[in-house]
Amino acid sequence: MNKRLRQVGVVLVTLVSLGAAAPVTTADAATWHKGLPKIIRHKMYRTKFNHKYGYLDYDWYKGTKSVLTTHRPQSGAALTISNTKYKKVGKTYVVKGVDKLATARNKYSGHPGKAYGYYRIRKVSQKKIKIAEGKKAQGSKYVTVQRFYHYPKVNGHAWK
Repeated sequence: MNKRLRQVGVVLVTLVSLGAAAPVTTADAATWHKGLPKIIRHKMYRTKFNHKYGYLDYDWYKGTKSVLTTHRPQSGAALTISNTKYKKVGKTYVVKGVDKLATARNKYSGHPGKAYGYYRIRKVSQKKIKIAEGKKAQGSKYVTVQRFYHYPKVNGHAWK
């Protein structure tokens, strides 16, 4: 019996010492993760329709695996950031990506190198998020956007 207890004790000490020596891996919230966060990946969001100026005005955002696109249909502008990375800061996701338009503009103005675009995203509910451009709070204000599945129709035509 004494020999058996000694064997069990040796096995337990060995297991405990190996367990303490094993590396512990944890997710670090301050590190940049590749792609977009799940709250915007493979989804489309739009602002409320604004009829203030006599025409249908709104912005919409579309996220894929690593590209975030902002469309402004009235001005015909589409801003795209690719090769995105994100990190979570408190309840806010900071998304960083290469802004193709700004990179091209810098190239022709004599400032070679990549230009980065930043967005701040905060989840409000299952179908609503708040999104703002810029890295820090001094940037633009948050805009509440809601998820949609089909493009709105104007005079019977889908308006993208």
